[in-house]
Amino acid sequence: MSGTITSNTRAGLVSSLVNLGAQYLAVGVGSGTASATDLALFSEVQTRISGTLTQTTTTTSGDTYQWVGTVTSTANQTLTNLGLFSSKGSPIQDTLSQQVSSNTQSFIVPVSYYTWPSSYPFNIQVSTEVMTVVSGNGSSTLYVQRGVNGSTALSTIPALTTITQVTGTLLAKTNFTGLSLNSGDQVQFFINIQLQ
Repeated sequence: MSGTITSNTRAGLVSSLVNLGAQYLAVGVGSGTASATDLALFSEVQTRISGTLTQTTTTTSGDTYQWVGTVTSTANQTLTNLGLFSSKGSPIQDTLSQQVSSNTQSFIVPVSYYTWPSSYPFNIQVSTEVMTVVSGNGSSTLYVQRGVNGSTALSTIPALTTITQVTGTLLAKTNFTGLSLNSGDQVQFFINIQLQ
């Protein structure tokens, strides 16, 4: 059986999203294609910002969640992805010190082991793959469960790929070709999520 939700139900769902409270925009500079399995950005940069939330109309009354805010670039950089998160807190980020060589490898070696929490488990995103860190060896290695949240365990992940801790719930994420900014440039983002 298939069907559709009524316009009143759509408007009610959007209203509930708006009433969840502040969502924070994060921007990233890494490469990758956004997926429904993602929990973090590709190489998140600078502090997450709050915006203004409203309920607007695209097709039927109140069917669209809208976030509006202005990002001020803190460096010369090319943005490639962005996302809305429930948390303002910045994630821990690091890079792989050595390549992941197979999709069954159950450990990663970060450059800065002591940057990571010693309380387990916690989720990370490495390229397009989400992993759960289940333990560490106390000096150099994090042991992981691969292909978490429906993501695909990658057969190869190069050294120096960014590792990002999952911080807050990701409401929406997108990637794009690249937006080149100089330090101090400002960009106003209008993010619309329409329920159909």
